[in-house]
Amino acid sequence: MRVSPAVLPLFLVAAVTAACSSAPDKGTAHRQRTATPSAPDLATKYAAGRSAPVADTYYPERGHPAVDVLHYDLALTWSPPKKELTGTATLAVRAAAGTDNVTLDFSKRLKIDGVTVDGRPATVKRQSDRLIIPAGKRMAEDATAEVAIRYHGRPKEARFDAIRPDSRRVGFAVHRDGSAVALQEPYGAFTWYPSNDQPSDKALYDVAITVPKGWAGVSSGTFQGKVAQGDSTVYRWHSGDPTASYLVTFVADRLTMVKQTGPHGLPITYWLRAKDRKKNLATMRQSPKIIAWLEKRLGPYPFPSAGAVIAGDSGMETQQMITLMSGLPPEVYAHEYAHQWFGDTVTPRTWQDVWLNEGFAEYFEILYFAEYDPRALPFEQVMTKIRRDQDGTLRHDYGPPGHYKKRAFASPNVYLSPAVMLDEMRKKVGDKKFYAMLRGWAQEHRSTNQDRDTFAAWVKQSTGKDLTPLINHWLDSKTTPAV
Repeated sequence: MRVSPAVLPLFLVAAVTAACSSAPDKGTAHRQRTATPSAPDLATKYAAGRSAPVADTYYPERGHPAVDVLHYDLALTWSPPKKELTGTATLAVRAAAGTDNVTLDFSKRLKIDGVTVDGRPATVKRQSDRLIIPAGKRMAEDATAEVAIRYHGRPKEARFDAIRPDSRRVGFAVHRDGSAVALQEPYGAFTWYPSNDQPSDKALYDVAITVPKGWAGVSSGTFQGKVAQGDSTVYRWHSGDPTASYLVTFVADRLTMVKQTGPHGLPITYWLRAKDRKKNLATMRQSPKIIAWLEKRLGPYPFPSAGAVIAGDSGMETQQMITLMSGLPPEVYAHEYAHQWFGDTVTPRTWQDVWLNEGFAEYFEILYFAEYDPRALPFEQVMTKIRRDQDGTLRHDYGPPGHYKKRAFASPNVYLSPAVMLDEMRKKVGDKKFYAMLRGWAQEHRSTNQDRDTFAAWVKQSTGKDLTPLINHWLDSKTTPAV
């Protein structure tokens, strides 16, 4: 979740609170069902991108449950002088339900230059930030189509009705010098590429960013290399693991790359401007240590590469390439890397369960800070202080973490209160079962979407104790639950 040090409460003197699914897995069961697609090559080639989209409980105006994007191929060119984005988005789409149209989220600020469906030109309809593309003929459930959209324009962040000041704008931000960064949670991908902009539709990605010579284009996934083309350079990125639209980053700036090797030979790349090296590179180089620390508790890092890019004025757990503002401390890196397990590979089915992301990442941020910073209070004392001094106020101001007020998306209640809940669960089952439960949650549910019910069922299955009443009480109560 995006983080601004001025926003969240400081429960320790030096703490900076950061942001950025066994029970039967509904998403997995749907994904593994035998399909009879109309274009077997698309369905087979991008089978790992198959999802079970649902209407989001908090933001149903975004995303389209009948659409399952299997793969995005984004060929993007960024012009800093013009502050203009030119792109071709080629989407492999599956009909999650019978439909006559492929409906996508896409900013009305960007002009459509042409659309094809399976190679045939299509005339599209625009309704505000929705793009409605006739399929040509009705698509039965599981039918597939390749949709290509050419576009250009000057992208801009979208307004988001939020209490948090740093969340009132989402999506593609352009700076005076022509640099750009895109961060979007709970949505905002639609400000720079056509997307099914909801967490329940995860997809595979290939992104090529063309920028002027001397600039770099950074996205999520694994860096595939760069190719010079005259006065420009093309940077290529590949995400072979399903990725939610809110976890895709875009950064265009005068960046240099620094390489490092993490645990088990994990390739890590860091991207930052020359002026930011002194303030950030030493902390970035702690990434292998942080990832190894997390692996001891959560099992293997879930992706084939890792990295961090310094950009913007916030922070985000963008998949395989965390995006961070300059100057953040190591515990924030621990938070965003913890999200690779909680939020990225295991993603909430809807934004009702954002606590599945933030409570877990916050728990490990506090634990890391307690273990490695001499200024930190003992971990147990921090948990006591949050429960005693903050939890009740957070519930009053923002709502219970499982039913937060809509304008309070990503407020401290979905970070701190669920973190304390997790610690209460640990005390109930003991450290061994608790960490085995967390490892299993992340490892057994990789590349899926999950929710409260599947988590509670997993806890019961893996620990032998039914903690559903405790979980529901902590997530639903308007006052601090009694210990």
